[in-house]
Amino acid sequence: MRARAGAVLAVAALTLSACAGIPSSGPVQKVRDDAGLGESTVRYLPAKPTEGASPEQVVRGFLDAMLAFPASTRTAATYLTPGAATSWNPSRGTSIYSKPEVAGRVPSTTGLDDPRAAAKGAVDVRLGFDEEARLDRQGHYTRRARPGAVTYTLEQVDGEWRITNPPDGIMINQKFFTDYYRSFSLFFFDRPGRRLVPDPVHLVVGDQLAANLVTSLVRGPRASIADGSRSYTPSLASLRPSVPVSADGVADVEFTADLGDASASARDHLSAQIVWTLRQVPGIDAVQVIGGSTPLTSEGREVQPITAWQDYGAGDAGGHGYALSENSVIQIDDGEVKPLSGAWGRDARGAVLVGVSDAGVAGVLAGRSQVRLTSRKGTGARTITGNDLIGPWWDDDGTLWLVDRDQGDTRVRVVEGPRLRRVGVAGLRDVDVDTFSLSPDGTRYVVTSPDAGRNRILAGLVLRDAKDRILGLGTPREVRTSARGVRSASWASSTQIGFLADSVSGVQVYQVPVDGSATSDDLARGSALLPDVDTDTLAIGRGEEPTLYTTDARRRLWFQSTDGSWRLLKASVTTGLTFGG
Repeated sequence: MRARAGAVLAVAALTLSACAGIPSSGPVQKVRDDAGLGESTVRYLPAKPTEGASPEQVVRGFLDAMLAFPASTRTAATYLTPGAATSWNPSRGTSIYSKPEVAGRVPSTTGLDDPRAAAKGAVDVRLGFDEEARLDRQGHYTRRARPGAVTYTLEQVDGEWRITNPPDGIMINQKFFTDYYRSFSLFFFDRPGRRLVPDPVHLVVGDQLAANLVTSLVRGPRASIADGSRSYTPSLASLRPSVPVSADGVADVEFTADLGDASASARDHLSAQIVWTLRQVPGIDAVQVIGGSTPLTSEGREVQPITAWQDYGAGDAGGHGYALSENSVIQIDDGEVKPLSGAWGRDARGAVLVGVSDAGVAGVLAGRSQVRLTSRKGTGARTITGNDLIGPWWDDDGTLWLVDRDQGDTRVRVVEGPRLRRVGVAGLRDVDVDTFSLSPDGTRYVVTSPDAGRNRILAGLVLRDAKDRILGLGTPREVRTSARGVRSASWASSTQIGFLADSVSGVQVYQVPVDGSATSDDLARGSALLPDVDTDTLAIGRGEEPTLYTTDARRRLWFQSTDGSWRLLKASVTTGLTFGG
């Protein structure tokens, strides 16, 4: 989100200001947005309880106090009884809500079982709301979109109403989440330790961002990716709670555990996890990691630049668009179209789908029951049979992935050199798959699947053993999106999925993070709309600003130029659009 320089009173308006008696006298201050994350520039210090506040006002004030920025729960704790303030654990998680409604007080049912509460005239106040989403203690996002309610019990402390039973965690409204939280990735490794696996989280920005990122990292990967990932971090108990950043941009991460006992490989992997995680924080240019008396190094340097450990990330931004046109394979580079060099550029043998990489060319032939596989030049041909084959996909290791149907079930096979073998598909077996692609880092897959009249986007991990042998595909999770008419999903980055969907202006390009937290048109750079030509296929190239190609219902080929406009390219009857090496 872009910074709102003029929104001086924005956070004050987040609270239930229409309700009389809500504490709203805390100072509001506009400051310069120098964090580089586009968050709101408004700081807000909520007010403490006012003298004589009613139970309803105390509940509203407690909600307001959890909207403090910079983030703090000290004021929120003043709305609680002393015992509740001590036992409350605000770090347990975050509920994101909208449409809050505070009902009037009623005598507390707690008093029926607790004579002390009854003697203090305890009352209950019910808060109803729409729960939009939940963040766990690490910041992992889960969409809810369902009604929620909390019943607060209040009793008097020195003549003032205070809450006795706050649920662990905090509650923030949707606007606060939009203004002050941003998406980051925690970086873990796949099982063989070759590839970093990004794990998206949402954290509040501010001075504690670096410390919160490292703390979330050390807690380990979320359950849904735990089977296909690993972490090299020491235990959370050994992590120093703060991550100070010096004036010259060096972040200090310290563990009490002596890392001198760890292998050189484990220390390198730990360094990579921390450097990749902290490189997302503006103002951090390097990282220093110490475990006990042992400093970790990168190429002999104790101060590790954020550009270190690049080899563990996704491949470079190379690659080309490919398609079939007039029974030949064409290569697309920006706005230029030319036949693929070699036999495929002269005769595609009637192929209807194609996959191209430096390792070879795979063409699904008419009828979609055979794949013709050759070298890139077209030599060494072999044929693999299948049933209802979809577009083949090459990974960066030169492995070809084939997805089809076998006796009604989804089947996934890999071609590794001369060997063809079937791999596990977990919960994907009963899913009807019509598109498939792998993320640029090779750690995740995405498919689209027609279901009850709509296309779903499903994503999961690629599973490998410790020797980097492909085991199969992990259980898929649906990636929720607000878009309708989803089709042709592919990876825009290691955590962002690009796809086509319907809009009031015809089919357009959208993107959604793998956690489904937001759907946007940012992939198309907010530029000119696609012409309303019933676009049906999208191919996405790698890079900071991914290259976009599409084909339409008339089998014409479109390209998004650097100025954001869409151009019609000179390629007739184009099908099988894809992106590869």
